[in-house]
Amino acid sequence: MPEDIKDNWPAFEIKSWKSIHAFSGRIANEEEAKSGIAVFCLKNTDSNHKAYEIELPKLAYLVDSENNTKELIVAIQAEVTKQGIVVGYRNPNGGNGACFLYELIFLTEKEIEKITK
Repeated sequence: MPEDIKDNWPAFEIKSWKSIHAFSGRIANEEEAKSGIAVFCLKNTDSNHKAYEIELPKLAYLVDSENNTKELIVAIQAEVTKQGIVVGYRNPNGGNGACFLYELIFLTEKEIEKITK
């Protein structure tokens, strides 16, 4: 990953997850993805491609069912595609990624409180 792109996604304290910038309300364009405003920009999509209605940011676990592991992330972008709902996220240790909505388990208020104390 080029250093200038990596710098767009620095590590952060999990206690500050609510202050992480989220991209919502519309689909991202290429410039927004390149500049680090959005995690991804999907090209060659159909007319059903739109922003997914969800309040962001959201604290969640990214579940890897093959390895039976889960990773704490902050969901910051979500778009509806013909393949499913794609979610962009930030890692507390730095970096970002994308997954499908079904790969996430959103934390309850009680779980968030426990983790962020």
